[in-house]
Amino acid sequence: MKSIAIIIVCLISSTAFAQSNYEKNMGQAMSLWKTGDIQKASALLERISQAEKDNWIPAYYQAMILTTAAFREKDKEAQAKYIQSAEVILNNGAQENNSEWLVLKAMNTTALMVTDPMTKAKDLSPVIIGLYKKALAITPNNPRAVLGLAEFQMNAKKYFNKDSSKECEDVKKALSLFNEEKVTVLFAPSWGKDRAEQLLKTCK
Repeated sequence: MKSIAIIIVCLISSTAFAQSNYEKNMGQAMSLWKTGDIQKASALLERISQAEKDNWIPAYYQAMILTTAAFREKDKEAQAKYIQSAEVILNNGAQENNSEWLVLKAMNTTALMVTDPMTKAKDLSPVIIGLYKKALAITPNNPRAVLGLAEFQMNAKKYFNKDSSKECEDVKKALSLFNEEKVTVLFAPSWGKDRAEQLLKTCK
């Protein structure tokens, strides 16, 4: 009995250590991202992902870092590399029913589209909208999916000088969902509220 108790204590201790190590490494990766060290943050998240094979969150953030970097990057070659690297991660078929994953995949496809909208928009716009709609079909109250689709369609309507009042209502809905959102999983996606507030200011 004493031996069993010792084994249980050891198992609990090792689990707690692993969790604490995960938290520490994820926190470090987020700090690196915040300071703009994209390469180190991405590399660290890749290592965490390899160690946490059943946890999709580290890979999600690695793809997120690369995708958001692509939107800001001015150098075309570096931009293409960011997009392609994120795409490799996001093509993980095991996450095809993950609403958050699909939102990020839509964002990465948008980053690809804006590299040459005149030639790519026709083919990629339906793909992007389809990804957002699939994300919403899985999780109808995902505020990032509601906001992402609204913003994408809003930008398209602005390009064609069309009314985007419906999308403004969707942004309001997204903001309401953000206010109701309760994140219970450590490091689960919770971003987007500030973007919704910013977009709402542009609505008439």
